[in-house]
Amino acid sequence: MLKAGRAAAYQFTLRDKMIAALKDLRLRFFPRRILVAGPYVGEFGHELMDWQPWVRAQVGRYEQVHVITYPGRDYLYPGCTVHHHTVALESAGYKHGRFTPAQLAAMAHLKAAELGLKNYDLMTALNVCTRQHQRHLLPAKFELLGQTPAAGEMHDIAFHFRQVKKDGPDQTRNYPLEHCDRLVEFCRAQHLSFFCIGHPRYAYCPPGVEDRRTEDLAASVAAIRSARLLAGELSGPMHLAQLSGTAILIWAPGQWRLDNCEAWNVFQVPTYVVSNAVRPPEPEVIGQKIVAALADLRQRTADFSRPAYTLPGK
Repeated sequence: MLKAGRAAAYQFTLRDKMIAALKDLRLRFFPRRILVAGPYVGEFGHELMDWQPWVRAQVGRYEQVHVITYPGRDYLYPGCTVHHHTVALESAGYKHGRFTPAQLAAMAHLKAAELGLKNYDLMTALNVCTRQHQRHLLPAKFELLGQTPAAGEMHDIAFHFRQVKKDGPDQTRNYPLEHCDRLVEFCRAQHLSFFCIGHPRYAYCPPGVEDRRTEDLAASVAAIRSARLLAGELSGPMHLAQLSGTAILIWAPGQWRLDNCEAWNVFQVPTYVVSNAVRPPEPEVIGQKIVAALADLRQRTADFSRPAYTLPGK
């Protein structure tokens, strides 16, 4: 059910979860030749941590995997044929999105018909709707993203200044523009090197700062891997950094958000927290945390000669 008046998230019912369990068992043990995965229409962070690893795990099990997602996210789905939907990010809703399982299935079947696909399996957010479904019914495949930058390409900081005005109640998580400007001036005074990342429509880059914002996720990952630290309000690119093995410095309105971030930290990258308060932290406070975080990272990584991440099982 959708929460009235909000672009929140569809709330999966007990019936939905039971149907999902049966569908997951069939996908796992009796796959067809073709899989249609999507459309994915939710938040970027949940696509990274609650969706794409499960799609990746299916690639070797099917002759063809067709993925439907937002434009620019093809990089997340190697070995797949990627198609783009037209759902606006601002109105898509939170978590896995506001669309019902029936609506998602209808969108997927329409795309499959356009492609001339027949006798295929369908995988949507319904299949990974709870932690139990993710852990016990379908396998996932988390992979470290990106390549190590060449010598001399490293910067101290990448900034992601979230500027998304989504439908619904979550309008407090964009860092004020004047605060962004003050923060980069603080870091400039500390003789730190930095640039900005993010989607050009949904992230801010202060004047005079190197602008590495792009819709191309492969380019974003390359940028993130060329910084020792990604700093910003907790949002999707922070989880992208975690999957890229890059340390993050974050703040968020609510400890539960920070706890979820750490629960998703599959490669155990260092995470530095500025604040969990509703009121955004002052730029100078963030700047001081950045300086301290870089000093700590230098020590942890033997003067940045070792990676900051830890692969599972190591």
